[in-house]
Amino acid sequence: DLRGHGESAKPHEPEAYVRAAMIGDVLALMDHLEIGRADLMGYSMGARLALAVALSHPERIDHLILGGVGARMFERSLNAGMLADAMLAEDASTISEPLLRSFRQFADEQGEDRLALAACVRGGGEAITREQLMHLSVPTLIVAGSRDALAGSAEELAQAIPGAEAVTLPACDHFSAIPHALFKASVFDFLEGTLGL
Repeated sequence: DLRGHGESAKPHEPEAYVRAAMIGDVLALMDHLEIGRADLMGYSMGARLALAVALSHPERIDHLILGGVGARMFERSLNAGMLADAMLAEDASTISEPLLRSFRQFADEQGEDRLALAACVRGGGEAITREQLMHLSVPTLIVAGSRDALAGSAEELAQAIPGAEAVTLPACDHFSAIPHALFKASVFDFLEGTLGL
């Protein structure tokens, strides 16, 4: 689990979640497990982190799979202040923005530490640029729902990464894309194609 989530540590200070620290967690886990190189997959915030790892340490990544992201990657993630406020609201029903309310409800359903999630959002990094992606040499797959307003176009993001592939899941939003069978099938097809299986 990423710091701030699941069974990992949950600091409440935004500076604990700066990009370098989060990248360091991924690499430290790989080192602990004695994994020199790996296929790396992330969804939403996890996809942004996976991409940051691949950009900073491409020698550690064989294949990159980014889910729940698209052309909005070039913008700073969903307004950090608004999302943090949604996590800290006393009553989720008072959150007027549907997407923010969905994130809050998901956090509540998972029993997450909302103070840690608010700090995680506030500590998030700067936007990734098209120029940075031009130099990414890791085979990459991008998967996003056709109705995912948070992600934007998977195809447009793929165009910014040399050789990247994109799959758009029909009629899926940010949350319904996760369990979709086509998401899993796309990942398997991508790995089988790149690995020559």
